Amino acid sequence: MDFSARLQHLLEENNLTQKQLALELHIANSTINGYIKSYREPDFAMLIRLALYFDVTTDYLLGLSNEKKPAPSSLEPAEARLVNLYRSLSQHRQELLTEQALIYQRIPDKL
Repeated sequence: MDFSARLQHLLEENNLTQKQLALELHIANSTINGYIKSYREPDFAMLIRLALYFDVTTDYLLGLSNEKKPAPSSLEPAEARLVNLYRSLSQHRQELLTEQALIYQRIPDKL
């Protein structure tokens, strides 16, 4: 399976439209459509963003591996999910999320 077919499969598997993915990644819908129709290819940065967004390896997206998930890490599943979510955000949204986390850090937990 080539990149365009894998991307289309991931969209279907996650019940996403091309437009929804484009909005999530802050890119033009025509860019996603170009990837699906095979008349555009993502650059390295976009390939990484797609892999992080779908929680798959770049090797999987490129058809070099049939293993979707990255190798296990020392992170707990919730931590890995948070890291992947953070990485999928624009820089501005990453900064906003960091500010929110700092606010939560200052609020004492109620026992």
